[in-house]
Amino acid sequence: MRGAVLSSAVDCECRDRVDGALRDLERLERDRIVQRLLAAADEQRRRIEALLVLLADFDPKESAVLDDGMIVEAGLLFGDIAAAAELGSSLLRQSRQLRFANDMVQEVAESASCEFPDIDK
Repeated sequence: MRGAVLSSAVDCECRDRVDGALRDLERLERDRIVQRLLAAADEQRRRIEALLVLLADFDPKESAVLDDGMIVEAGLLFGDIAAAAELGSSLLRQSRQLRFANDMVQEVAESASCEFPDIDK
């Protein structure tokens, strides 16, 4: 879409304004996605908190109370915690990559323009 819009803008000033508007839209969309990724990572953090509450019932020091079912349940809880932690970590990595991409796009955009130096001076 960017290419089609920019190629139709023959006026350099118009092209710069359209390009700036498109960059702003892209930045806003990336920011929105980053916020969603961070919210999803926070959901995994809350899930881990809830699983840790359930895991508090598991006390290996009280071996008289431990039965096979309790050990199996604790193992499943640890697996769920690991899965939530892995997903949360992945979501945070993705959000960081998008933030970094956003910064790079901003730097490139600030250095790019239709204006050329006047070589006649």
